[in-house]
Amino acid sequence: MDKITVKDVSFSYDKERDALSHVSFQIKEGAYTTIIGHNGSGKSTIAKLLIGLMKADGGSIEVDRLPLNEENLYAIRDKIGIVFQNPDNQFIGATVADDIAFGLENHQIPTESMQGIIETYAKKVHMEAYLESEPTKLSGGQKQRVAIAGVLAMKPEILIFDEATSMLDPQGRSDINHLIQEIHENETMTIISITHDIEEVAMSDHVIVLDQGKVVMEGHPSEILLKEKELIDLHLDIPFSLKVAHALQKLGMPVKECTTMEGMVDEICRYAMKD
Repeated sequence: MDKITVKDVSFSYDKERDALSHVSFQIKEGAYTTIIGHNGSGKSTIAKLLIGLMKADGGSIEVDRLPLNEENLYAIRDKIGIVFQNPDNQFIGATVADDIAFGLENHQIPTESMQGIIETYAKKVHMEAYLESEPTKLSGGQKQRVAIAGVLAMKPEILIFDEATSMLDPQGRSDINHLIQEIHENETMTIISITHDIEEVAMSDHVIVLDQGKVVMEGHPSEILLKEKELIDLHLDIPFSLKVAHALQKLGMPVKECTTMEGMVDEICRYAMKD
């Protein structure tokens, strides 16, 4: 079943140039969908429209078959949690525990129930040892984990990551990507990640590629990420595993192209065992 349906949506910030132009796509319930595109392609605009921060100039958006309009806005927002690129903008409390508790307090969760919830979701993001720590003293990746825990504690049906790894170093980015994968495997929710990270795209179920406010490609990452020329023409990167495959092919090894390093390692092992 489709969790989100975007149909023929257009939007302009200045009413002169479209940030989105007649965009249509569907996101399946429980799927992990990545949306990619170069800067200015319109991917973050989609996130703002989905949570009702802005209103589309044309077209329609439905969440759980509810039209996104003034009448349904708060019902739809109750279904959605969002993690932004800068976790510092989401911190409210003096400690990690306080910060996870903030949303629970707003939803009037009884105080006696909070501690168990806080500990549960801190553990899910591997931050249970930091509950009494000050968020400002954490690393970038740890801060983002706390922000994710605070959103997960609200039990959203849809979780949106808006460039959630763009301010992290490579190790922090890898850690958060694997955490998102863990959430996808263990939680019953629909995940949308607005990203520029091709390695994350390879881990998702479905990818939507934007260029100049339009959907130019979509499908399973194993198909889309092999379209090297098209991705490069769109000023996007290709997976590191493909670069490895190309390098090995130049050395005379007829290995297959893979979109993940796990697949590439398997392919290299297969080739080595043939010899």
